[in-house]
Amino acid sequence: MTTKTNKIWGIGTFNGSVKMLVMGISFFWAIFYNSIGFTGGQIGIILASSTVVGLLTLIPSGFFNDRIRSKNLVSIALLMIATQYIGISQNHEFPVVLMFALIGGFGYNLYLTSADSIFYKTIGQTKERAKSIGIYQGINYLSLGLGMMASGYVLSTNIPFENLIFYFGLGFLVLAVVSRILPSTITTKFNLLNYKKDLFNSRILIFLIVIFMFAIHFGAEQTSYGLFLEKYLGLTGLQIGLYMGTAVFLMGIWSVIFARLLKKIQARSLLYTGLIASSLGHLLMVNSDPVYSFIFRVFHEAGDAAMFVFFAYGISTMFDTKRIGGNNSIFLLFITLGGTLGALIFGPMGEKYGYDVPFTVTGYVLFTALLIAIIFHKKIKV
Repeated sequence: MTTKTNKIWGIGTFNGSVKMLVMGISFFWAIFYNSIGFTGGQIGIILASSTVVGLLTLIPSGFFNDRIRSKNLVSIALLMIATQYIGISQNHEFPVVLMFALIGGFGYNLYLTSADSIFYKTIGQTKERAKSIGIYQGINYLSLGLGMMASGYVLSTNIPFENLIFYFGLGFLVLAVVSRILPSTITTKFNLLNYKKDLFNSRILIFLIVIFMFAIHFGAEQTSYGLFLEKYLGLTGLQIGLYMGTAVFLMGIWSVIFARLLKKIQARSLLYTGLIASSLGHLLMVNSDPVYSFIFRVFHEAGDAAMFVFFAYGISTMFDTKRIGGNNSIFLLFITLGGTLGALIFGPMGEKYGYDVPFTVTGYVLFTALLIAIIFHKKIKV
């Protein structure tokens, strides 16, 4: 393997470790908050507010990643996430939980922009982009799935959730130390006009609209996914972990397959495939039979995998590597905006109408994104 490939494996493994801890808990937060007496509205406020704080940091942190070594920002971000987990493990009052969630939201968004910056600046604009994306995304989703399955198993042994998130918080402290061995990234002088030239064109605008529409369904998953599995399908903690984790684990395999397909098909075809599968999967997973529901969830996650490979390939193709930190933060901003809107809408909606309803609604939202992509297909060139 080349030196660059070794670096991608190293970056991917580190990122996978972080994501394993974050996402191993992510879909269980709503269940935990519900168990300590928070209403659907309060759950929506916590999840959306932490995201809103992240919104305020996304663009500045993206620019910082073009001016400051990204691994320094990764270390700071992980310390903030550790503070969130350890803090919430010790305090259950709504205002205190909200405060720690805000700190964690700030840290997680800083981590996303910084980790992406390290990855994109390492792969550069070479012919091996698709292969590198497959490795990075594959490790990412394999790790996410393992984290969810492990968390579901641990929770099934009746270990208090508070203890679990405390230990995860300690894990983030360890990773903050390990982050010091990540590759150093190139930096550049800040010039707002260069970013303006990169972003202000119709090609990028359509790309951002599709990303925003796609990301709305993340809000439904944040606020309703765990509760849908618990209350609608009647699954136990272990079953929830297996349901979620296996579907996401398979995303790792899908990511490798889709990345390889980029050598044979247009990236736009991958976009259409992703939106079709993601839309139908959300609509059809609302099934009272857990087996059929799971099968269509896997179908949905295959669509999500296709979309994330498409996004990564598009970002690595469209922008100058020196400014990719700032430019990528714009895309993360639109993903976060979509997720925030979704959390605010689907938290109360799930509580009032049933936790299956948000998935039906977002299935049609994803289909709308597909229609936009088809109508403006000439603008989507990566």
